[in-house]
Amino acid sequence: MRRHLLVLLCPFLLAACSAEVAVDTPPQSVTIPVTSAIRPVYVEVAVDLPSETQELDVSVKEMSATLSVYNPSRAFTLKSSVRMSLTGNATPDQPIVYSENNPPPYYATAEELLPESPYPPNSRTPVTIDSSVLLKAIGKKRIWLIVSNTVTQGGGIGDPLPLELRMEDIILHIVVAKPFQGLEGLLGPSGL
Repeated sequence: MRRHLLVLLCPFLLAACSAEVAVDTPPQSVTIPVTSAIRPVYVEVAVDLPSETQELDVSVKEMSATLSVYNPSRAFTLKSSVRMSLTGNATPDQPIVYSENNPPPYYATAEELLPESPYPPNSRTPVTIDSSVLLKAIGKKRIWLIVSNTVTQGGGIGDPLPLELRMEDIILHIVVAKPFQGLEGLLGPSGL
């Protein structure tokens, strides 16, 4: 009787089993030029994703990112937010700057990754992005970040424009699952 119960339960147990693996991508950094005081501008930067995020034959369970936002200015507070787009015109070596009155045409469909925050002078701010928006990057070779930025406060004579904001050590943390397919046949009528 127990053997029959085991035979009946095993296909359900195996169907529910999968191996989960956590993967971290190599760190990347992106420099964002800050070209405006008081009025926000948009800088579109292209980010080539590592091969670890492409052509995955697994199901992605979780995805998050960690990074440090570094403001190297000696005197200015920079305010910034980040949206992610799956389309864009910038290349990794050539960002595109847009004005507040002329944002990228796909800005409305880009999704928020990082809400607007101030970054004080000469500071490094650790950031964790835990958003389902990141899942849309899986399988893509390139994504575009549209960064809204502006100088909001000055603490005296500082750096001349353009300034820059650096997103350093961007690491994607991905938890994937690989189901055990085909093993249920061992427990079927012709198996055990």
